[in-house]
Amino acid sequence: MHLQQDLVLFVNANDTSRHTSSANTSIYPNLGLLTLMSALRDRIGADDVQLGYLDGVVYSNKTIEEFIDAHAPRIRAVCFSTLTANYGASIAMARRVKRMNPKALVILGNDHFSALYKRIMRRQGDVDFGFYGNDVVTGFAGFVADTLRGRVKPPAAYPGLVYRTADGTVARIPEHPGEYATLPLVDYSLADGLLPHQELYLRGQQSVYFFMRDRELRSQVVDIGRGCIKFAGQRLEGVPVNACDFCGIIPGSKEIVWPEVDKAWAILENAYRQGYNYFYVTADELPLTMWRLLRGMAANQPEWFRRLPQSQRPGMFGYARAEAFATVPKRIDELVNVLGLDHFFIGFDGLSDISLRVMNKQPAGGRGRRDLPMAHNLEALAGVVDRGGMITAGLVLTHLGITPQIMAENHAMLTEIVDNHPKTFAALDFGPLCPIPGSQSFRYLTHPEHAEQRAAEYGLRVDRGFLESRKDFYRSSDDFDMDEMIADFIRGCCPDITLDLVREYLAATEDLATRHGIVVGGGV
Repeated sequence: MHLQQDLVLFVNANDTSRHTSSANTSIYPNLGLLTLMSALRDRIGADDVQLGYLDGVVYSNKTIEEFIDAHAPRIRAVCFSTLTANYGASIAMARRVKRMNPKALVILGNDHFSALYKRIMRRQGDVDFGFYGNDVVTGFAGFVADTLRGRVKPPAAYPGLVYRTADGTVARIPEHPGEYATLPLVDYSLADGLLPHQELYLRGQQSVYFFMRDRELRSQVVDIGRGCIKFAGQRLEGVPVNACDFCGIIPGSKEIVWPEVDKAWAILENAYRQGYNYFYVTADELPLTMWRLLRGMAANQPEWFRRLPQSQRPGMFGYARAEAFATVPKRIDELVNVLGLDHFFIGFDGLSDISLRVMNKQPAGGRGRRDLPMAHNLEALAGVVDRGGMITAGLVLTHLGITPQIMAENHAMLTEIVDNHPKTFAALDFGPLCPIPGSQSFRYLTHPEHAEQRAAEYGLRVDRGFLESRKDFYRSSDDFDMDEMIADFIRGCCPDITLDLVREYLAATEDLATRHGIVVGGGV
């Protein structure tokens, strides 16, 4: 550790309260932070300024606080990756930084900040700047590099920058829609600059997933494409109206983006050369959304990949919409047989047609639109079973207007599926719907009339009076307790069920997984 160097910290705080989902767990690094670090290091070099990565999920928030206290005089900036779950902890650390070193900059980004950037900048005086959206890496790297050199340009030079004007107005510079092709290759070793992280992530993977341990896999997260077909179309306050109800992703300026084939293979080779052989592809959906890229990759395999014996080639795993298995099975074959995908994340979610429709999980256009949504879930399951693959199933146990009868039907279907195919499931990642900012379900809390209208479309109901009593809180606050959000959603949007009933189904689902030795959560 270089004790005399100026320091820029990149922080992934642990969740403020308990984990409501497995979105912020300790078996993979925060790829967004490592991408920002890689881009910034390319701009400033390594001699004058140290870049430090700290993950509170691995080391605890207390460890980060103690580090800030010990090194506050040399901290030039602290950059926080903020999700709804860890936003409160991030703000508490921001205040600590400012108390210890008022000159240090506090910069926020990621989905929670993007969803609520105006109110955050108005309410949180300790936050100096932020970056909105996904296409902000070059803007961020340029802004921080210029700040360190004392040569800051006008705000328009930094795509995605969120700042306050002289009169206190919150302003935002548009993202750079062409940025994706220019992103640097990630240096994963940057995670170990202050404290060792990567080996702890690997240890976590092998303790969670038996097959990673048995096959001696070293898995790493890679970005070879972003977006989802459901991000297309109208956006309301930055949120795609076609997205699934529970999705809190704020997409980039383009709903779907991927690199050229050669760059995609270079990204995978970069991870492979750094010692990893099992790639977690973060794209929100692969066979339907990213098919043109994947087809090109399969047809243009680089020499380094072809030269490896089949058994030594790195594998991949990632997300697939269920209807892909029914409507484009040949694409799945190519993913499995040519590119080596053997583990699919599939959003089974409600497990009944009405639940999938209410959550806006119906097929997204094309040949499968007229099919029943649940039929696609079952065909996806059969498709993975036939190919000898594995599934991590995403399950959302509640939704707008859900009734005890629907919950019982969904759990019975899940039980039947898992009992019949227990070896196919690597993990069950489940929980009640949490209406995080940036999702359509959050809009139910801020606009009760919208919730009532949507529920009525399916013959379901909400408690309009309760939602009206809480809407001002959700329209004005920036820091939310996720358990409180879940409780409010159940009381206001699901008045026919109770929190106790939800807990019963959470316990029953965990018991089902445990009975078959299936991982609960999974950390991806």
